[in-house]
Amino acid sequence: MDEKARYEPMAHGPIGAAVKASMPHTEADPIGVHAAVLALFSAAINGKVTPPTGSPVVVWTALVGPSRIGRKGFALKTAKAILKDSIGEWLSLREEGGISSGPSLVQTIWENEQDSLTSEGGPDSRTLIIDQEWQTTLLLTKRCPKYGGILRTSWDGGRISNVTKKDGKRVEATVEEPALGFHAHIQPPLWAKFISLTEAQGGTYNRILPVMVKKSKRLRKRDYKTGNSLDEIRVSASLRLAYEWAMKEPRRMQFTDASADRFDDMSAEYEDMLEELPDDVSCYIERSDEQVLRVACVLTAAERKTVITVKALEAAKAFVDYSIASVRQLVSQSNVVKSRTVQPLDVKIRAKLETYGGEMTSTQLYRSLSSRYTADQILNTAEDMADVEIEEQRQKRPGANPVVFRLVPVMPEPEPEAEPEPVKVPAQRKAPAKKAAPVRKATAEKAPPAPRRAAKKAAPKKTNQPTPVGT
Repeated sequence: MDEKARYEPMAHGPIGAAVKASMPHTEADPIGVHAAVLALFSAAINGKVTPPTGSPVVVWTALVGPSRIGRKGFALKTAKAILKDSIGEWLSLREEGGISSGPSLVQTIWENEQDSLTSEGGPDSRTLIIDQEWQTTLLLTKRCPKYGGILRTSWDGGRISNVTKKDGKRVEATVEEPALGFHAHIQPPLWAKFISLTEAQGGTYNRILPVMVKKSKRLRKRDYKTGNSLDEIRVSASLRLAYEWAMKEPRRMQFTDASADRFDDMSAEYEDMLEELPDDVSCYIERSDEQVLRVACVLTAAERKTVITVKALEAAKAFVDYSIASVRQLVSQSNVVKSRTVQPLDVKIRAKLETYGGEMTSTQLYRSLSSRYTADQILNTAEDMADVEIEEQRQKRPGANPVVFRLVPVMPEPEPEAEPEPVKVPAQRKAPAKKAAPVRKATAEKAPPAPRRAAKKAAPKKTNQPTPVGT
């Protein structure tokens, strides 16, 4: 489906017309531009325009796409070009970067409200977070247990507060009705890495509409005089008038009988969908009917009207349904990534030590792996690793001695000498036995005569006669 066909069902009123008019001058996805315009414009009219339910009108969006190919930054710049003439000055004053802790978030909104106390319009807490490196913020927010709760309360428009100490005194920063806008960018693999099912089930991420985006085209620089195609986008005069209309006095939106019935039907459709979808998808879309209402109110305010029509609801539903399709795709990719990257703890310990140059303190190692493992699990596994040395470094100062985990070379064990295999001598074939030659009777030869032995001389015989005397 081409970009025009994908975007057409959700294009409505001045916002839809402005996005369509910008497309010849941008490489961004029209749905990404639409999402950014909704986030920025809704943040600007938040607190001034109120849905029938009394909740804030803000629409929080996150563009999800590959780096460069997704053209997420291009989409945001296109949205700012469209809105430059209407809310450009307000953006320059109230736009904030990524905020990674709950106390910092409260403090930022509170300071904006304090700065406006003496203004003609009275207290104004409107704040817009634009986070183009959302993955970095997500990594840091894991260290702050308060962040998720404060973010959710801000989307609901509830009271937020933070207590600090200054000069030994207790100082409380409280915002009764926070007006917080939000828009972020992230890549699909990083969504899978930093947003877990447990966090999603907590409710934070069903308040943010993820939108998968991709580039719409490639523009040639020589076709534009300035070299920047966005300079040729015409600002929307209709949206300028709509912003002035919204700021003039509070505007409370209302249904017609037909739109109220249609909204009830939509709510029933989403409830049926939640029962059919698995938990890892349904936890992201539990507030889809509320999201439809908020988007419809923004589209209606852009028309300078307070009556929500069925057409506005249908256009809003088309956008929210596209976000639901994006969630399904992201969860599917997340499951694939997780199935490929599950590693045993010893491999993770070794990888962490290699990243830190082969040595880490116990505090560093435990913190880097504590999201999934306890300190005892890490210690017991490391003790069984032949290439990891654990050393307690004794120090003279009081307190616990630091423990260091260190990679050490492992000498391979000498292999036992292999016994020589007996040499197998191939069996020799026996030569066929020769027939015995016939035996001839040999003539017996006379043996030479034996040598004669010399005859011994006979010894003289002895006589018994006496020897004569005097002889």
